[in-house]
Amino acid sequence: MTVHDPTLLNPFTLLVPYVAFSSSLLITIASVSFCSIISIYFFRSYRFSGFGYLLGLPIGFAVLGVSFVFEQLSLIFQTYNVLYHLLFWIQLALASEAFALIALSYMLKNRIGTRTKSSTTYLDPSSLLAHHNVSTKTKDLFISILPMVAISIPLTVTMSALFVKPFLNYVELADLSFVMRIFDMIILGYIFKATIASLVKAANLKLLYVPAAFACLWLAQYSLLITYFDDSSIAFIGSVSARLVGLALFVYAMYNAMFTARGREIEIETREKT
Repeated sequence: MTVHDPTLLNPFTLLVPYVAFSSSLLITIASVSFCSIISIYFFRSYRFSGFGYLLGLPIGFAVLGVSFVFEQLSLIFQTYNVLYHLLFWIQLALASEAFALIALSYMLKNRIGTRTKSSTTYLDPSSLLAHHNVSTKTKDLFISILPMVAISIPLTVTMSALFVKPFLNYVELADLSFVMRIFDMIILGYIFKATIASLVKAANLKLLYVPAAFACLWLAQYSLLITYFDDSSIAFIGSVSARLVGLALFVYAMYNAMFTARGREIEIETREKT
């Protein structure tokens, strides 16, 4: 059984040194390129539709791409302890914030859908009292604050860690990465559930590659957790592979949306069907 190295931060260091740098550079270029394509597409979709809640998608994927850049930089400067720690911390915060911003679009979409249903209920005199009961108000309040809580957690947790102890050591940063990856898995699980529900509601099974892409991103985080426990290079390679497959599925979705007769179907994933 492999003994866990508590000083391991960037899993690329598990690979042979000359292989680690070249492979990480290629993976970073591919990941950033994929994120850029996805972000540009969703930004165009936002400008075309005018739906404000769609803005979380292009910003989220753009931030995710930036996090991969910091991951590469942390590998380059791994011999400089303070800089290595700072770059790794930034990468953690950006990646989690990116997933939270993507989830924000789905949360706001669901919030709009809930408000629409509530308005319909309010117009029914027989349900007027039920509309004002405590449980309904509590649910509405929870739905209202949940998006803000989700996007504030990544920055709050990472900033709190530095506030409590400005200079985190390797072990503390590794533990912080474990906590943030658990958060990422929860957020990605929510997005996966939201995309599946949207597809079922729209009776559109031809866009199953969208939740499949989020499932791959979830698997990438899960594989990183395995790497955290046993420093498995195989698990890390699986994580990188799942990441690239997930992002490639999104790019494939963009291609279909732009060059097939199905036009803007990919946007339906974050919109209520009318």
